[in-house]
Amino acid sequence: MRQLFDAGLVEVVAVSRAALAPEDAPADETLLYGSAPNLYVPTTAAVRALVELGIVDSRYLGHGYPTYSPKNGLFLRHELLVRDVRVWLEGMASQEVGKTLRWEDGTGAALELGEKLTLKPDAWFVFEITQKERPLVLVGLVEVDRGTERGKTRWAEKLTRYHALFSSDKLLEHTGYKNARVLVLCPDDARRERLAALIAELAGDERLAGKFWLITVPALNQTGLHDPQWQVVGQTSLRTLL
Repeated sequence: MRQLFDAGLVEVVAVSRAALAPEDAPADETLLYGSAPNLYVPTTAAVRALVELGIVDSRYLGHGYPTYSPKNGLFLRHELLVRDVRVWLEGMASQEVGKTLRWEDGTGAALELGEKLTLKPDAWFVFEITQKERPLVLVGLVEVDRGTERGKTRWAEKLTRYHALFSSDKLLEHTGYKNARVLVLCPDDARRERLAALIAELAGDERLAGKFWLITVPALNQTGLHDPQWQVVGQTSLRTLL
């Protein structure tokens, strides 16, 4: 990382310890002192180099990347959890399970539904799964839930927008595919179960509720496509993603 820093390809972000503290860290004064582990972000020069080498395509040059500092560092925990999903996909790709055909996050993940209605998942992806007969494609809409928000308002609004997405042709228009699953990342089993019950209550439609697949952060880091770690809303036993 020092070589990349000296070459101007990465920058170091200064954030507080609280920004990157583990979920089980004590919420006391120890988070006020000291610094967080070094956090590196690619520079514009790095992105340009990756495009020139053909590792990423040219649309990354115009991508708006957020700037992090001690003022907004607390958003990093959420952002890093979104990227955990990308790391999970690339981990499967490295095992030749398949490959990521498309990944969108941030503002690029927004799906216009018409009539001034927009769905804003944290990210969405298209992942091609290798098979002998013919490849399968998994389209995932990513939602990160840290369990920090109270009440039902946020998820009620999301369910309204997901209903609009799945009851129209907008999914096909934006992704090129007709079917998708909403993959929800939760901090622990208790939150996963509570959130599954809340989605079932708010959805009101078993078909819509059944599109939501929930998993905990620790389980995601250890699971593949065929491990029973996913809770489908409306079902009790954990399922495999395929």
